Amino acid sequence: MKAVFKKIWETLKKTWCWSLVLTLLISVIVVIWGAEIAIGGHAFLTATSSKVIAIILFFAIWGLSLFALDFSKKQQALSEENKEITEARAAEESIIHDSVDILKDKLNDAIATIKRAGLYGKLNDDVKYQLPWYMVIGPQNSGKTTLLECSGLDFPLNQTTGKYTRDIQSSQHCEWYFANHAVLLDAAGRFFDQASNSIEGSIWGQFLHLLNIKRRRRPINGIILTIDIQTLQNPDENEIEQHARYVRDQLQTLREKLNSDVPVYLVLTKTDKITGFDSFFSQLSREEMDQVLGVTFNEGEGQQTEYIKQEFEQLLRRLNAQLLSRLHTERDVIRRADLLQFPRQLNAIVERLSLFCELSFAETRYHTPTHLRGLYLTSVPEPEAQNIDSTSTAIGQNLGISQRALPTYKHQRGFFIRRLLEEIIFPNSELATLDEKYERTVKLRNTMFYAGSVSLIILFGGLWVSGFLSNHSKQQELLALKEQYQNRILHVSPLASSIELLPTLNTLYKATQVYSHDDKSFAERYSGLDQSNKIITTTVETYQQQLRTLLLPRIESELEKQIESNQDNREFLTKSLRAYLMLKQQEHMDKQYLEEWLALNWSYIYSGSATEQQSLQKHFKRLLNSGFEPVELNDNLIAKSRKYLREANTSELVYQMLKEDPGVEGLRDLKFSDYLGPSQLLFNNTDTVISGFYTQTGYQKIFLNKGLSEVQTLVNENWVLGTSTDLSSLEIRELYAEVEDLYFNDYIRYWQDAVNQLQIIPATDYDHAVAQITSMTGSSQPIVKLLSIIKDNTTFIDESQIADKVTKGSKKTPIGNNLTKLAASGLFSVEQRTESARKAVSRQFQSLNQLLTQSAEADIPLQDALVSINELGAKLAIINHSPNSLKSSFKLARDRMQGMPNVMNDVQISAENLPQPLSNWWKQLSSNAWGTILNSARGHAQSLYADQVVSPYTLSLAGRYPFKKSSRDVNIADFDSFFQKDGALDHFYNNTLAPFVKYRSGKMSLKKVNGQDLGLSNLFLYQFAKGLKIKRNFYGNKGSDANLNFKITPFELDASALQSTFYYGKTKVLYRHGPRQKVALNWPIQGQRQYVSFVLQDLNGTKVINKQGTGPWALFRVLDSFKVQNYKGKDVLKIDLQNRGMNAKYLIYSERTPNPFDRKMLTNFSLPKNLS
Repeated sequence: MKAVFKKIWETLKKTWCWSLVLTLLISVIVVIWGAEIAIGGHAFLTATSSKVIAIILFFAIWGLSLFALDFSKKQQALSEENKEITEARAAEESIIHDSVDILKDKLNDAIATIKRAGLYGKLNDDVKYQLPWYMVIGPQNSGKTTLLECSGLDFPLNQTTGKYTRDIQSSQHCEWYFANHAVLLDAAGRFFDQASNSIEGSIWGQFLHLLNIKRRRRPINGIILTIDIQTLQNPDENEIEQHARYVRDQLQTLREKLNSDVPVYLVLTKTDKITGFDSFFSQLSREEMDQVLGVTFNEGEGQQTEYIKQEFEQLLRRLNAQLLSRLHTERDVIRRADLLQFPRQLNAIVERLSLFCELSFAETRYHTPTHLRGLYLTSVPEPEAQNIDSTSTAIGQNLGISQRALPTYKHQRGFFIRRLLEEIIFPNSELATLDEKYERTVKLRNTMFYAGSVSLIILFGGLWVSGFLSNHSKQQELLALKEQYQNRILHVSPLASSIELLPTLNTLYKATQVYSHDDKSFAERYSGLDQSNKIITTTVETYQQQLRTLLLPRIESELEKQIESNQDNREFLTKSLRAYLMLKQQEHMDKQYLEEWLALNWSYIYSGSATEQQSLQKHFKRLLNSGFEPVELNDNLIAKSRKYLREANTSELVYQMLKEDPGVEGLRDLKFSDYLGPSQLLFNNTDTVISGFYTQTGYQKIFLNKGLSEVQTLVNENWVLGTSTDLSSLEIRELYAEVEDLYFNDYIRYWQDAVNQLQIIPATDYDHAVAQITSMTGSSQPIVKLLSIIKDNTTFIDESQIADKVTKGSKKTPIGNNLTKLAASGLFSVEQRTESARKAVSRQFQSLNQLLTQSAEADIPLQDALVSINELGAKLAIINHSPNSLKSSFKLARDRMQGMPNVMNDVQISAENLPQPLSNWWKQLSSNAWGTILNSARGHAQSLYADQVVSPYTLSLAGRYPFKKSSRDVNIADFDSFFQKDGALDHFYNNTLAPFVKYRSGKMSLKKVNGQDLGLSNLFLYQFAKGLKIKRNFYGNKGSDANLNFKITPFELDASALQSTFYYGKTKVLYRHGPRQKVALNWPIQGQRQYVSFVLQDLNGTKVINKQGTGPWALFRVLDSFKVQNYKGKDVLKIDLQNRGMNAKYLIYSERTPNPFDRKMLTNFSLPKNLS
């Protein structure tokens, strides 16, 4: 495969090859993309005939170029300095060319002879393969021709009975022998001779190439290699080795040139030169002379030297076996001696023969093994002397006939040839095969060719079919659209609105898009069936005509209705009239304005139909782009509208026209984001647009550059109003002043709004807050940039001074000239206006402009403010990068809540010394920082709350009695640990929460600094305050253990009751309708059984009520069974015991208010898990 690609590369490097490929590539480009090639907008390769002519022209240029190049090379070769070399080379090429032509003619004649002769079968293209071809090669004088002539075979197309076929001396070219069962090619020995020069090698190579072309499937079926046996009798083995290597090279050349692996039959000729041959075989009959003397090998055996040697020695043994019988029959002593010498002489060449075969046929690292099929001995006796008289010789010479070509008297028959050819060589014609590499290459090439051919057929067939189907589909679509249009146009009323035209117009436009230059598929472009150019032209013209016929009159009518209905709205009327007049006065046509105005009109007329509005806008835009004739307008309506407009305030009209001046559109709008950058972190609303008309540039270009003369021109050439007005100098001066007042009022409003809308972006975390401050105080200096922009656009030079300087001969400038005119006209001195409008702008922003120096750098107040902000940023950065930023934030927040000095207060102080909106910006940055600190502080407080409060509360109190109805009681020790002084609740309040809250009268609220607090939830504040109440009621101010001193006394006893008894530990309070006494008790019960019971007995002593409980919370559990309510204040509780219509009441007095035994205090206590 590598060799194949190498050959392909070598071929491609040739001039004719790569130039041909380039020409083909250009031709393909012309075929595929020819229609896209245009010069001066003219596509001259659209038609197929044009493409064919262009391709023919390309190939003509290619051929002429090669001819010119070849001619140039030849001329160069014939130069004086290379003349001798060129002539010698030309002579060699002539010899080679003549010789190759002779060989080619002979090869063609041989094939033609086979085809003409009925001897070899049917006359068809395969007749040249019906007989095997064998090539007889060997050195000169090795007996090739003699071998064939004396083989005993019949050559019906070569000879006449009794005569030699031709001269049997050395052949100069190649001769063909046509036997009954094969064709034998006798190659001239000079092509095989070791002394052959480069000329012979070139001739031989070209002949083999021709043979390979003529018989590509199987150039030859075998090679008969003739070697003179005397070559092997040479005692110099070096010469034998050299000869064998040359034979090997020639066989390799044959293999490569013919791309075939063919069997080689090694024939040792002239065996009769060995002593004793004639004596040994003199008694053979004709049949015995035709037998085979040699060895035939199977595949692979011919490359094994030892096997060849053994087989040849076996042959010698057979000859030795016949020697004794030969000696017995021979009487001549000399011939008997020769008989003994023959086997010995053959035996002497065994080693040399083995060496020769090994070097010639065996495989090496650089050579492919040759298939040696057999080794054979042959002999052809010398022909008898020809006794031709001198007269015959002279006649032959006069006729140009060689003496050797004249008839002989006796035909010589060779030994061991005929059956070798007929029975060994000819029957094995199928052994020849193509070279494996070449066969793979051929198969691959054929596969690629067939695959490529099929692919091209499929590709181009599919391309054509796809193009045809696509074109057919589009034709059908056009027909359907045509029918649809015809149906719709019939239903269009003359009074139809624009939106009612949409179905018809959409259908027409859709027809223009069926064939589109941009949406053509590959198949449509290059299948040769494209008809889009003609169809597109027709559909577009039809569509544009209908736009002018249908849509344009509706637009005119809609604008007339606009004008008619807005006679009392001057601004709207001016714009409507302007759009209306553009339909006729196309020198004033402004397509963008007209499109925007009609879009606005349709948005009002057809509100809620956004899709239809967009469709109308697109149709109208195409109408404008295609153009139309001026429209006849309603002159009465125009006159009426102009009359009304002339009554309007002239300054407002002039100002409006200045705003609509084309020069305004070219001004760049100002946005702060363009200067601060898209990734700035400081401000919101930086995309607020300030029209370029209200910038310093707009002022210079519109007001100063145009000047009073432009105002006069605007008044005199007001094409919308339709008349010019002659104004006096004073009127123009007043008009200009009024316009300027209007302009600068809007100027201030636009800038004030844009500046006021700038707000600091709220910071989300420390990184954001630090980044904001770093951005503000960093090298980019956004504040200085903003102030610089504001100052540049709100500071105006006192033009009266400039005008004075100009009048005194200062350097002339366009602005100066205009100001001179203004000054001369008395504009700045008229009636001594209170203040110039320009000064009003400067005053409005004076406080901001003073923050910058003349060199646009921060002045001292701004520098001080930036320093304070920078210190705040540094403080935030320290906190952010501290090991525990939450704890650091908490400490800073606690200190500020407690009124300690801090950097945020410094920023607030700096903000008070700055003008608006900078003051707000500084406060917002401080607020951002303070909010970030409070958020982090809350995170630290939450962590402490979870560890110090929530955790013990969840483990010991939550879900237990008395906080929840449960069988599980809160352990008094756990209750003490949580609510006592310095307990979990008290510790968290004093050490963490107290600085951030206000706790008064049992209610808790958040402290605020700069409007911000720690962000604790109301639920947390309510429950925590309740916890503090529990602590105060159960423990007082200093108690570390729960201790409630209370008194209980009977209050009422039912008349039907005998007595009521209250048991509290060991204390018994008995009441029987007598005097009532208060009994002092203490909770919890200490040192005795924790037992509580209320017993009510009727007159029979039966217990009507008997409620009892045990444990530290027994009193609370018993009280839960009765109705408990406040009695004369929150420190006394009344207990009502009722059952079966009988009741008893008790009063419980507490030393603390509210009464701790009020169950609402405990049952409603439930701490949330989170602070916020």
